[in-house]
Amino acid sequence: MSDLLKIGSDAPKFSAVANDGSTISLEELLKKGPVALFFYPADNTPGCNRQLSAVRDDTSRFAEAGVQPIGVNPGSVATHAKYAAKMEFGFPLLSDADRSIARAYNAIKLGGLGIQRTVYGIDRDGRIAFAVRGAPPPAEVIAAVTE
Repeated sequence: MSDLLKIGSDAPKFSAVANDGSTISLEELLKKGPVALFFYPADNTPGCNRQLSAVRDDTSRFAEAGVQPIGVNPGSVATHAKYAAKMEFGFPLLSDADRSIARAYNAIKLGGLGIQRTVYGIDRDGRIAFAVRGAPPPAEVIAAVTE
């Protein structure tokens, strides 16, 4: 497992397909405001359900703050679509099948295959404002990128 990206460093750019089939890029997201990236190991597992449900339950807080939550893992677009519908997630889940986004954000477990649960907040200027392993409360991420 690599170190987290440093606070204040430029966030790695990315583009990926979301659960609704649209292509989402960091560049386009930042035009609308700060971004919260939630790297999670797998769709439809207890820990990931808890983590992403907490994000879903704070959707109004994210919206009020203008922060865009985004889930990222290697699952397929089709799997993400089913998962998002089942759990009623109102935010995109990106398919990172080749793990390039996870690698760029040092969210890969030792061995290079598994995803290390990691959360990044990216401010409007495209810089890392928050970086934590695990599943911090969404309010912490929101506070960090809106300061």
